[in-house]
Amino acid sequence: MAGRFAWPACAGILPLCCLAALGVAVGCSKTHAQVVFEPIRFKQWQQQLESMKGRVVVVDVWATWCAPCVERFPHMVQLYNRYKEQGVEFVSMSVDDREDKAAVEHARQFVEQQHATFRNYLMDEPIMQSFELLGVQGVPAVFVYGRTGRLRYNLNGDDPNHQATLKDVDDAVATLVSQK
Repeated sequence: MAGRFAWPACAGILPLCCLAALGVAVGCSKTHAQVVFEPIRFKQWQQQLESMKGRVVVVDVWATWCAPCVERFPHMVQLYNRYKEQGVEFVSMSVDDREDKAAVEHARQFVEQQHATFRNYLMDEPIMQSFELLGVQGVPAVFVYGRTGRLRYNLNGDDPNHQATLKDVDDAVATLVSQK
């Protein structure tokens, strides 16, 4: 007898379950693309950079312990969304300490929260070696490469008389995009 009464109750819930599943499926189709955060060695990075020839490439070198980096990152995501259909490739290169699992997880969560669906790498070298290999004295730093693969802009804070700004990044990208 209990089975006989259970079926009508389930029958009423079944259409609701199907509608809920459909709602989840429809909702999933509108979610942001998956964000990937992967370690990369410098030699691998050089190969990746080489493979992007023919596109303008913007590389944001940053770390979660760098307040200006974190503050500026959403603007980089906005730039990506503005230029992704115009032959511009964006890359974030975190120099967070690869040995510090909590820091790496924090960096991964940060790029995910920012919906940074472009290439997100963690330098898989010791921090000081990463700085040396990338040719930076500090972060934030932005490298903008032309379509030939040549570094055209090195935007950083190394010169105390000229600290690179977001406008500098915007202008560099706009200039290179206009040069077909």
